[in-house]
Amino acid sequence: MAGQHPHHPLRAVIGADDLNNAYIDGSQKRLVSRAVRLEPHFSVLDYGCGVGRWTLWFARQVKHVVGVDISPGMVEAARQAADATGIRNAEHAVIDGLPLPFEDSAFDVVNAVWALRYITDDDELARTVGELCRVTRPGGHLTFIEMLARREPEFKEHEGEFSGAAVYRRGGDYRSLFEGCGMILKESTVSSASPLYWPFVAVRDAARRRNLPDPLSRLAPSAVSVSLAAEGLTTGLMQVLADRGLVWCRHRFFCFEKPESGEVRASPHEQKNASF
Repeated sequence: MAGQHPHHPLRAVIGADDLNNAYIDGSQKRLVSRAVRLEPHFSVLDYGCGVGRWTLWFARQVKHVVGVDISPGMVEAARQAADATGIRNAEHAVIDGLPLPFEDSAFDVVNAVWALRYITDDDELARTVGELCRVTRPGGHLTFIEMLARREPEFKEHEGEFSGAAVYRRGGDYRSLFEGCGMILKESTVSSASPLYWPFVAVRDAARRRNLPDPLSRLAPSAVSVSLAAEGLTTGLMQVLADRGLVWCRHRFFCFEKPESGEVRASPHEQKNASF
């Protein structure tokens, strides 16, 4: 898909609608910027880097970024994007299996967006979480955004226009894994949930389905900018409603902090299956 849309790289990792892509990408990055104060000397790991939308964003703010993915095609697309924009402090690599090829406490920030749900095996997920925690430095942060299940985990053989299996897990399942490794939850909030933007999309899409003139086409850029400008207030409102069970938001952002002691324990799942 990245090859089919060389001038629209987000279509390969978010969706076909460029307006939605702009809003989702912007809202997610605002959440990370709010939760973690990026410093010029930081080293960042972008786990599941895809075509580099996060790797290149981090690279403009920190000293060094490493983007890793299991897909050679994605990694090559990310490398080409870095070269095309003149970015020299980002490297991209293909990884296959565990452990991760990095030393303990190698990164100030570890980021994983829409990557963990593609690890469908629970044992492998527990090992992966343990590795992400291991390579985070004491005092550092681990941020991730995922699609969640409302009640029981949901297996997806395909996700819309994207092929490949995924598991939507509950937020509590992820929290237990990271906290079981000694991480401290700093923030958990809904993401991409602006009540200003999505009604705009609903009206626009309804007009398209009925082959009517798009009444809001001229407002499209404004819809994104206004929604992002109001993100702090609207996301807070949606969070309160979600916490009380009044609305359901599948997208969720998490930020964990590694204690200064640096202790990382095996996840509860690994502990249960360990042999001594």
